[in-house]
Amino acid sequence: MHKCRTICYNAFVRQNLSIFLPSMYESRVSMFKTDRKGPLFMVAASVCWSLGGLCIKFIPWSAMSIIGLRALLAAAVFIVYRRSIKISATRGNILGAICLSLTTVLFVFANKLTTAAAAILLQFTAPVFIMLIEFIFYRKKPKPGEVIAVAVTILGMLLFFADYLEPGGMLGNLLAIASGLTFAGVFVCNKRPDTNPDESLLLGFFINSVIGMPFVFFGGVSADPVAWSFVLLLGIVQVGLAYVFFSLGIKRTPALLACLITAVEPVLNPFWVALATGEIPGPFAAAGGAIIVLTVVAYNVWVEKRATGK
Repeated sequence: MHKCRTICYNAFVRQNLSIFLPSMYESRVSMFKTDRKGPLFMVAASVCWSLGGLCIKFIPWSAMSIIGLRALLAAAVFIVYRRSIKISATRGNILGAICLSLTTVLFVFANKLTTAAAAILLQFTAPVFIMLIEFIFYRKKPKPGEVIAVAVTILGMLLFFADYLEPGGMLGNLLAIASGLTFAGVFVCNKRPDTNPDESLLLGFFINSVIGMPFVFFGGVSADPVAWSFVLLLGIVQVGLAYVFFSLGIKRTPALLACLITAVEPVLNPFWVALATGEIPGPFAAAGGAIIVLTVVAYNVWVEKRATGK
């Protein structure tokens, strides 16, 4: 009888999860499920994401047209990867998809209304939002190591963009911060027990395809072969393949660590542009990038030691 009551109680707890996060029990379990492949998949996703700035430079179309086309191509990649278009209408899948769609749209419009450097820097408030959500909904105080990792990484971001930051529009800055909140939602929603990352991401691609494709037909999209080549690269690699790696990585990596690893993306973004245009980042950018990479590696080692009890 006692065992039966225990099973029923556990089922009740799992069915009454927070809107944003899994239970503390699930969070602890996910920590112990972390393995070395998870962070490596997240690094691979960040490398793919980092190609975005270079590709968009060669596409002279409206932002929404690009969003629609690359989302459609990414959906095709995911369907081939999954060999299925099935999507379960769970709360976690829907919330994760909405967060993904909002992150893309908010970030695009933030780039239109403020500087690109400010947009990516403010979006990287996501790790802070993860810790705040955990504290507000579960009274989980962040551990000193987590706070230090986030603070040092943000310091590295500030240093990295020291040569690029300029006064930007207030609305654009607010939208960039909002994209940081929804970006945090992408990570925490995909850690919920009722979320299938593959299905949630595919649903997000479908949403962006629906809202973006009308602009393809009425937004001046041309038959420029160079532009279409970069659109294909955006959709297949920068989004599609990136989120295949993300889906594999988020299942094996705690949300905060996964989010910190994505700091590799803005570090690599100007690197690809430099290779194509000869624009070499300054010494502040190099120092900031080194700080970010070292912090992410150190935090990953710390998480692994905690998970293994060493």
